[in-house]
Amino acid sequence: AKAVGGVLVASLLQASAAAMSAARAGLIRGVSYGPVPLKSIEGAAQLPEDDFFANEAVPMWGAAGRADLRNIASLGANLVRLYGNNPMNDHTNFLDAAKSEGLSVAAGISDYPYYQQQSPPSCKATDYNCFTQLKVSYLLNLRHGFLTPEGKYHSALKYMNILNEPDLKMPPTTTTGGPEGPVMMARALVSAMDGMLDAEREMNVTGPLINFTATFSYAICMACEAFSSHPALGQIAALDDAMRHPGKYGYTPKNDVLAAYLARFTHSFNTQNPATDLQHQFLDDYAATFPSTPIYIGEYHRVPVNQTEDLEMILSIAETNPLFLGISFFQYQVAYWKQGSEMEFGMFGLGDYVVKKMDYFAKPFDVFCLQPVDHPPSGMSMPDAVARAFGGQPVGLSSLCSPNPLGVKLSQGGLEQVVAQASFPQAERFVERMAQHMGANVDLGGQTELKNLVHSLVAQGRNSSFTYLASTLGSGPSWMEFDSKAKCVASREVSPGVIGEAIEWACHRAQTFSCDDIPTHCRTTYRTGDYVLSRYYDELNGTASPLEHCDFNGAALFAPSSVYEAWTGSAQCVSPGNVVTTSTTEATTTEATTTQAMTSSEATTTATAESTRASGFLSAAPRLCAPRWLLLSVAASVAVGAATECLR
Repeated sequence: AKAVGGVLVASLLQASAAAMSAARAGLIRGVSYGPVPLKSIEGAAQLPEDDFFANEAVPMWGAAGRADLRNIASLGANLVRLYGNNPMNDHTNFLDAAKSEGLSVAAGISDYPYYQQQSPPSCKATDYNCFTQLKVSYLLNLRHGFLTPEGKYHSALKYMNILNEPDLKMPPTTTTGGPEGPVMMARALVSAMDGMLDAEREMNVTGPLINFTATFSYAICMACEAFSSHPALGQIAALDDAMRHPGKYGYTPKNDVLAAYLARFTHSFNTQNPATDLQHQFLDDYAATFPSTPIYIGEYHRVPVNQTEDLEMILSIAETNPLFLGISFFQYQVAYWKQGSEMEFGMFGLGDYVVKKMDYFAKPFDVFCLQPVDHPPSGMSMPDAVARAFGGQPVGLSSLCSPNPLGVKLSQGGLEQVVAQASFPQAERFVERMAQHMGANVDLGGQTELKNLVHSLVAQGRNSSFTYLASTLGSGPSWMEFDSKAKCVASREVSPGVIGEAIEWACHRAQTFSCDDIPTHCRTTYRTGDYVLSRYYDELNGTASPLEHCDFNGAALFAPSSVYEAWTGSAQCVSPGNVVTTSTTEATTTEATTTQAMTSSEATTTATAESTRASGFLSAAPRLCAPRWLLLSVAASVAVGAATECLR
């Protein structure tokens, strides 16, 4: 009765989700996420960055790629904890994607400014005074996605880790050396937080503020003044004392760090210890000493034990300890590059099927599909054990290593890849995606008609016709609601380089606007894409079709307003005029190929529909029966003939 992924496991997980208490639902149920795209140590030294919530890593976490964020949410998690962070990179898309999946984000400052930075010098070289280094770093984070254009924190961002395991780094002898170690560590953290507060002040941050944390190891700090025989407590006590008495630690704050500490600080630590240790080793003394400061575990995973029992116990302990907010399970993916015992923590291994190719800061990587790690002591796979404790759903094994219907091309070939899986949910995702690309929302009231269409496609298998599907959708079925505010916008599912090429192409052909006049708040890659592509599409005046003219080699989609309004700043950047109107009563048919043709150099700004079709950026579409604005004018349009030509 331990079949992994079987009916028994599925029923148990579904029962656990239904029975999750309100107390459990309010806990942090996180997953620690650092998905290095390697299956061995080979190539680790050449990895260009370790910032995996940058836009360049979207093939891993994006819904159209490996869909890591969606997988994390399906496990029942409500938070994703991050590691690497290059503040020069934009992180808006990750935060938007996390929010769309119902996930909060616990980001962190990387180790770089603390002891790796050379010029200007790291804070290790400035006597552990980290004010300047961290102010500069955090200013860049705030400007690159942490703040909205309105100057408010992104609503998905919940915690900011000043440094992960500072007691093992600043300096490395903090817990085992002399009394100066904890002093230097505490000075580094207080000055770092002061610099981050100064960055907030300079940016005039408004609205709800996030909480800061510093995640300690579970080591015993023998060099600490207090709790020198208790794990993690000595380090927390040293930080608490430094926040209250910074002068004692050789630092004079420029901001009111104590007020910020009392109002918006959450302690945290990492541990491999089992749940049975936590109450007597840590929580009893913590609650007595720090009665007003909440705490969570940033990395939790006791490898050799039954995960269903241990996770259930640790979350039950959190339910009965008001200060204990919950845990982040360590970790999402096996760390092959670390080798040895470090490989035992991941709940997903990597398979052989390549979901996507990833251009990660000019270095190509394969994004391999996920394979759940079996865990015999738990009687199920590791992800299913986590899902059971978190109140989530069992892992859908059949779709992990199959073409993603949100990522395949909207073409005959893409349709065939999806229907070949003989999966109704996968085919339904493809159809809904195509409807959305036509500027329509899916009306839940028309689910029966939608499901009938999907069943028909799956039943036909590779004989399914993309032309038939496009014609059906174009006829305006009851489950599609065309949005008059739909716009041609930059897809958040492709890398910045793809968007950049589309922007350049459209800017060279623009007639009614200049790409030199893009507003400051639209000058990020994707929002620039929204600004340029929506205006270029509007220039086509009524002759344009979403499937053909709003593709740009996969860089764009014709999105209903419900989609782009959920993206930070997008609604302020799309074109304000030429609102699309729809008609389901007028239709013509037209012929077009389903393949892209020729090169973009053959198109001109004043291209007719025929020459526009020749552009490599504007993909051709099949024969349609559709509202007038959907129609292609590639060949001579003809009046609708026999009733069988169109599905009403």
